[in-house]
Amino acid sequence: MGVLADKNGLDGFWIPDHFVDLDGERLDPWTILSAIAVKSKKLKLASAVTDTQRTHPARAAHMIATVDALSGGRVILGIGAGEAMNIVPYGLPWEATADRIDRLRESVEVIRLLWSSAKDKPVSFSGRFYKLDQAFLRQSPAQKPYPPVFIGAISSEKMLELVGQIGDGWYGWLNTPKTFKEKWSIIKKAAQAAGRSPNKIGSGTQLMVGFARNSEEKKEALLNAKLGLMVEKTVLKSMGLFPTENFNQYQTLLPLKVDGSKLVKLAESISDDVAYEVAAIGGIEEFEEKVEALSKAGLKQVVVSELSPPSVPKRTIEAVGKVIKRHS
Repeated sequence: MGVLADKNGLDGFWIPDHFVDLDGERLDPWTILSAIAVKSKKLKLASAVTDTQRTHPARAAHMIATVDALSGGRVILGIGAGEAMNIVPYGLPWEATADRIDRLRESVEVIRLLWSSAKDKPVSFSGRFYKLDQAFLRQSPAQKPYPPVFIGAISSEKMLELVGQIGDGWYGWLNTPKTFKEKWSIIKKAAQAAGRSPNKIGSGTQLMVGFARNSEEKKEALLNAKLGLMVEKTVLKSMGLFPTENFNQYQTLLPLKVDGSKLVKLAESISDDVAYEVAAIGGIEEFEEKVEALSKAGLKQVVVSELSPPSVPKRTIEAVGKVIKRHS
């Protein structure tokens, strides 16, 4: 898929950084991205997103510098505060939200320090979560001063403010033009308060896409879009909708404790119109309309999230490639 995306003119390739997810396991992103790096030419390579509790910042800095060198400077670090499903079952503490945000802030600072280090330029740091004492990396990233850091934030005001304060970009999830503007205004104000130009901060958000060829494929894509909305309840709330039944937010879900049949039933109660607001389901025309609307709202990057079965992504990448070619 990565090689195909490169050949079809897509700008980047984002891979989830999970041990598991609600629908099964995930590949290790940085291992796969290193393989794509040597088989592609222009594609930006990114994680969506690496968390700070499973990955010590020194380890993250080393891995990403290595893949950046392998790719000739094409890496983006997507980084976030993590999900319980990848932390709790593995004996790691599930920290309070405020602590996870503070840990994320420190982690980004430590990673950037190490990217600037060398044997004759060691770095030290003393924080609440991490400490460096004359530390350095021999492997430097190809990009200078360092690869872009995109902070994953869904709706938390503190996380969005953190993007404005220290992020090179924002990695969002399931936004309408309206919700994008609302969240971007928080990032913009935080950036201005920190003396930074919001214009220099990148923005990307996932757009669920289902190029459906018939009614059955459209029905399946709609259900998958609704499942995405159901487990990210903050997105529904940002659209003014409040599910009547209690179901934990995605960040706190544990896959083996999720009642799949209940989740599907709850998802089916969401109207098709709501799913269509955050997803491009249909043909190329529907996709272009969604991209155009998000672009007019100020979004800089659309990240295509496949809604259809595993056999379909090749078709989706080629369709998106045709749109890119037509507009380039």
